[in-house]
Amino acid sequence: MKKVLIIFCVFLLSNSLTAQKKAVVKEEIFSSFLKKFKENEEFQLSRVNFPLTVKVNNDDFELVDYVIAKKDYKMVKLNDKGSQYQQNENPKNNTIIIKQRGKDNGIFIDYVFMNKKGLWYLKTWVDMST
Repeated sequence: MKKVLIIFCVFLLSNSLTAQKKAVVKEEIFSSFLKKFKENEEFQLSRVNFPLTVKVNNDDFELVDYVIAKKDYKMVKLNDKGSQYQQNENPKNNTIIIKQRGKDNGIFIDYVFMNKKGLWYLKTWVDMST
């Protein structure tokens, strides 16, 4: 009887330690995430919430919702080294907004990234470009 009780206790202890290891998720650093997101199309696809609902200017310069399915998604080009736009990060709670503003080219896009369970995801974007 003692052997069964000892085996049962060891089993419970083992399971609780395994559960604690699974519960500890290392927080992903946004700059590391963004570097991979910019460079790797497969990684980018894995970090977009689909179906993706974005806001885009129509012909009358009114923001309308546009839903993008995974099969229709094209890789977002976020290049912070170009002279075509400026890129600013504004951290707020579990959200970071990257604001791209053109220099004499009409680019005006906000990309919204959300931290979910320690990992960053592209949540949406608002394209008010002209």
